[in-house]
Amino acid sequence: MHGLGRARDKPLAPGARVPRACGADAAHQHPRPGIQAMTVFDIAIVGGGPAGLAAAERTLAAGLSTCIIDEQQRPGGQILRQPPAAFSVPGWLTGAPYRKGRTLLAKLSDDAKLHWLGGQSVLGITPDPAAGAGFTLALSGTMGGVSEVQARRVLVAGGCYDMPVALPGWTLPGVMSAGAVQTLVKAQQVLPGQRMVLFGTHPLMIVLAQQVIEAGGQVEAVCFAQSFAQMAKAALAHLPRAIATPAPLIAAAGGMAALRLAGVQVRYAAPVLRCEGDGQGGVDQVVIAGPNGEEAIACDLAAMCYGFLPQADLVRQAGAGVRWSNPAGGWEAVHDDAMRSTVPGLYVAGETTGVAGSDAAMAEGAIAGLAIAQDAGALNKREAAAAMRGPRSARKAMQGFIDLLRAVADPRPWLPAASAETLLCRCEDIPAGAVDKAIADALCVGPAFGASAIKLRCRAGMGLCQGRSCEHALIRRIAAARGCGEGEVEGFRPRFPARALAITDLLEDAG
Repeated sequence: MHGLGRARDKPLAPGARVPRACGADAAHQHPRPGIQAMTVFDIAIVGGGPAGLAAAERTLAAGLSTCIIDEQQRPGGQILRQPPAAFSVPGWLTGAPYRKGRTLLAKLSDDAKLHWLGGQSVLGITPDPAAGAGFTLALSGTMGGVSEVQARRVLVAGGCYDMPVALPGWTLPGVMSAGAVQTLVKAQQVLPGQRMVLFGTHPLMIVLAQQVIEAGGQVEAVCFAQSFAQMAKAALAHLPRAIATPAPLIAAAGGMAALRLAGVQVRYAAPVLRCEGDGQGGVDQVVIAGPNGEEAIACDLAAMCYGFLPQADLVRQAGAGVRWSNPAGGWEAVHDDAMRSTVPGLYVAGETTGVAGSDAAMAEGAIAGLAIAQDAGALNKREAAAAMRGPRSARKAMQGFIDLLRAVADPRPWLPAASAETLLCRCEDIPAGAVDKAIADALCVGPAFGASAIKLRCRAGMGLCQGRSCEHALIRRIAAARGCGEGEVEGFRPRFPARALAITDLLEDAG
């Protein structure tokens, strides 16, 4: 098997070693690796979604040794979420929005020069002069153990994740993020519930509702917190530029028509106040603020979708510049017009630079791949500039729709209020009331404090997720208390390891 298959089948440089828990068959490899060194790649790409794949296409064409590292066993990212190798999903992602990505995926799957390291989490990216003035990446595989990859250059294309929103009842079984539901439906046609309510502010709910219905599920309602008039006003402000890329607008209209045909209620001005349980441990209804007061909608699954946050923890850990992403929030990587970060040799692309969709991610990945080829000496400046014109033009044309979507989906006025008892930090069981007290205590000392100060006072952010589920909410609450912008609040300091890791994995070689 070649290309995006088994890493162990790839031709490596003489003396190179692949960690035994790499590749598509990692789950079947029982020996637990210690820390092992690999060959020095010209480029290591973190993330096998649209941006990473598009970059790899360019670096491989330029003759650069390329590896892609991804937490999933199979490439494609969330947009092209593949079923497990042993599964077959009839009609898998056959629609027009997936055509370009599927073509690229098929092309790279047949490329024997690409080294695919699936089922691997990147724990840290460290500058390493011994690696040819490049970087060492520490990896943790699905079977445990720690391994290393060395690369002269690194591209971080880690994608994004669902914005966690704490509201009363959000920890009940059956309350999920839209992305989690979509993963199950796309990859295995599994429906985590039979009567679903989707709620939030993001139009992805329309897409997900379609996918649930096509998989045989029932959608009781799609509840937008905004009114239709508010959404239309936000859209019209950006429509003249958005029509430069009409395909997403046509797809959105088609999605709405499909839901009407299926008899799905699409509710506007229907913010969800709380999720309530059935007394047996699961959710059985969501309560919205209706026109005549509170209204309950029965369900056995509630999926929230208020937007997405860039996955930039590795960028921050490496010391590269970031800024607060508006309107949804989160830290996005700063870059130049060729996707170079503020750290020499470190590049960024896709949702890591700001959530903008898969087509924009592919364009940015192509630009980054060409910049890497130029900086590696595989392309001269003129060749790189000429090759970048196409993806740069495509990325520029998309900006109108991206701005429209961000304006329409802006969650800030509609985020549900957490009660004092609502858990803000799920890992450490820290309720919102304790967080607010910690913020008030910190204000008594002085106004210039960030998320780490609150962590020290109440342990919020000290759990296994390392703040991914609560940092966003903490920053918003701190900013409100300080009377400043969210971007002025210092977030948690990213540290090694970037993902939870068993101490035994680090000590394995010593024993």
